[in-house]
Amino acid sequence: MPKVAETITYVPGQHDPSFVKWCGHTLQANVPKEIKGDPDGSSTEKLNAQMIESAKGNPHFVVGDPSKAQRSPRNKQPKDAKSYRAYFIDWLKDETFETPEELIGRFARDRELQAKCEVGPDDFALMGELFMPKLSDLAKACDMAEAQLAAVWINHGFNQLPW
Repeated sequence: MPKVAETITYVPGQHDPSFVKWCGHTLQANVPKEIKGDPDGSSTEKLNAQMIESAKGNPHFVVGDPSKAQRSPRNKQPKDAKSYRAYFIDWLKDETFETPEELIGRFARDRELQAKCEVGPDDFALMGELFMPKLSDLAKACDMAEAQLAAVWINHGFNQLPW
């Protein structure tokens, strides 16, 4: 593979940090940064080349034309229940969760937004059908019993499931 040079722009979601550190680089939100890599070069150049390739498949980064980052639907704040459902589906599908704690925590961070968008029982029922299988898979992978999972919900302020 030849040497590569690409512009990478970090595009955070609603509750994501304003910068990320990745492979020795600090990427500020919505600020393009040129990264040069070489798969056959030094260890840093190899790491940079891998970073560029990884960023291409990551929804939180735009590789190439930085103007695409400004048009990203991730920057749009949902305004109603319908747009919140789409927003929910996007983060549920695109974000990587390794534990039930991370998944429930991500859902809990949206409480104010859910209220603002007037998300109702029918919306929560639909979201629950998508959320619960993912949560179940994570709980199994982490060997969590139902009581442990219930404790995670409670720790995030849920005394009953929203669906």
